[in-house]
Amino acid sequence: MKKNFDCIVIGYGPVGALLSIFLSKLGLSVAVIDKNLDIYPLPRAIHFDEEVMRIFQMVNLSEQISKISRIGTKGMHFVDNEDNILMVRKGSDAIGELGWQKSWYFHQPQLEKLLRDNAEKEKNFISFLGYETQKINHDRDLVTVTSYSKSLKKELVLNCKYLVGCDGANSNTSDYIGKEIKDYGLKEKFLVLDLKVDNRYNNIKNLPDFTVQHCDKVRPVTRCYISKKRRRWEVKILPSDNQEKFLESKSIWKFLSKWIEKKNAMIERSQVYTFRSILKKKWFQDRIILAGDSAHLSPPFLGQGMCAGIRDVAVLAWRLKGYANDKLSNKDLVNYQNERFPHVSAFIKLASEVGKIMSNPDLLKKSEKTQSMRLFDFPKPRLKKGFFYTCSLSGRLFPQFIEGNKKSDDSLGYEFVFLVLKEDTINNVVIDNKILLRKIAKGFSRDWMVKNKIVAVVIRPDKYIFGSAATEKSIKALVSHFYDLYPI
Repeated sequence: MKKNFDCIVIGYGPVGALLSIFLSKLGLSVAVIDKNLDIYPLPRAIHFDEEVMRIFQMVNLSEQISKISRIGTKGMHFVDNEDNILMVRKGSDAIGELGWQKSWYFHQPQLEKLLRDNAEKEKNFISFLGYETQKINHDRDLVTVTSYSKSLKKELVLNCKYLVGCDGANSNTSDYIGKEIKDYGLKEKFLVLDLKVDNRYNNIKNLPDFTVQHCDKVRPVTRCYISKKRRRWEVKILPSDNQEKFLESKSIWKFLSKWIEKKNAMIERSQVYTFRSILKKKWFQDRIILAGDSAHLSPPFLGQGMCAGIRDVAVLAWRLKGYANDKLSNKDLVNYQNERFPHVSAFIKLASEVGKIMSNPDLLKKSEKTQSMRLFDFPKPRLKKGFFYTCSLSGRLFPQFIEGNKKSDDSLGYEFVFLVLKEDTINNVVIDNKILLRKIAKGFSRDWMVKNKIVAVVIRPDKYIFGSAATEKSIKALVSHFYDLYPI
């Protein structure tokens, strides 16, 4: 049995599975370790956005995932305790600048199965299920992971160049690195109810096909439309509640009776969560790295918790390939955290503000009066520190263009791309095509470059812009800076 790997991933949820796919496709040998023998069978995350679908596209999974997801066309309605509409955060089925629709809803066990099925097809990949990690040791060149299977009564010892902890909110990997956190102050208990509903009944058919945020100073409630077969309620638990009694089936159905009857639905999951707004202060130590909920926790009011972890994957995978091939120093892990920390922070702050609004609808009325709608648009924070050449476009996402039935990312792939307006602009610049793939801009990509008054642009694998050149003379400085950071 193989015991030495380029990378070991702890945690086989969506983030760990997707990272394993990325790394395997990049040619790295990957092992994933998970304490569970099978997929957790109940719903958790239910939403992802256009950037996440674009990331799925980077490993050719978007078409498969679109078949098990639905587009959120009708958005989110904020109402008061008498169901008067306070504000509507609009949805749409229009394709945005990233090449996909803005919001998608899904059933997490289905997504996890799809991701695992695709991971298991990769020749560089192996999974060890039912093993709980007990010990992590590392030296200058190697990480050793010791795990134990209770069912097999067997110890597993594996070695790797890099270890990534994707093992969730109660991460052993995170604890190994350090427990210091940045807390944005939201800490509230909610009962999360996932129901399978029967659409043959009129009161199920009449439920809204969008998310409703019931803003109430006493007990805010979120109702989510996941699919025709599934609905979610998130109900705040008050300090005065007898939690044990509140969780009884009789109490739950009494609460739900405002909308549905017991004969119309089945409770698939009933679980109390403490919603938090937390960022770990340290995401790495030497060769050990965090991604997903191991590094950050967001309240669910914007459906961005899993999205943050998927974004971690996109900006981390190409770095890990660079480290494993000795092209990058692990000092660039500083750049990984520098890029992701403020980006995740922007989403967590926004989700926390929406949570506060739900408990204080007056904040929403005030926002409307001042016409401040910033609370209800997903932020698109520019990456300011990290793996970049400083210019006006660096750190922004490169758009995705659709021409005919083709999406432009499919021709770019998950690699560094050097896009130029015309061939002869780079005659005097040395380009290693194995690291920096040279392409001539055509169609909408060319139009975009002309509009932005540039003659060349370097696009990272995660589709963030590394840097651009406004003149042919400045191209050499752009390329030179790239190779300073990623040597030939």
